[in-house]
Amino acid sequence: MKMKVGCMKWCVYTAAVALLGMLCSTAFAATPEQSGFSAVQGVNAQALSVEEMQAVSGQLNAYDIAAALTAEAPKLANYPKLQSLDLQLASWYQTNAVAINAAFQKLGILTPCQTCSK
Repeated sequence: MKMKVGCMKWCVYTAAVALLGMLCSTAFAATPEQSGFSAVQGVNAQALSVEEMQAVSGQLNAYDIAAALTAEAPKLANYPKLQSLDLQLASWYQTNAVAINAAFQKLGILTPCQTCSK
C-alpha cells in the first residue's frame, strides 16, 4: 500500500514538474522583438490636415448627405423596403442637420453645403 502511495505521489510530482516545464518553455520561447509582427513596421505616418481630411472624406455636411440619400432613392425602386429605409435615413439627416453639422464643425471636417443654394 505504501508503495502505491509513493508511486502515485511520484507520478503526480513528475507530471506537475513536466507541466510547469512546458508552460515556462512556451512562455519564454522568444523575446517580443523576435516573435512580434506589425504590418506597419517602417511606416512613417502623420495626421492628415483638415483640407486633406475633407478631400478624402467626401461630403461632410448633413444637408448634402440627406440630398444624396434622397437622390439615390429612385434607383432603389425594385427594393421598396430598402428605398423606404434610405428615405428614412435621409429624413433623419435633414431633421438633425444642425446638430450633425455642429459635430462636424467641432471635428473640423464640416464642408460647405453644396445643395443649400440649389
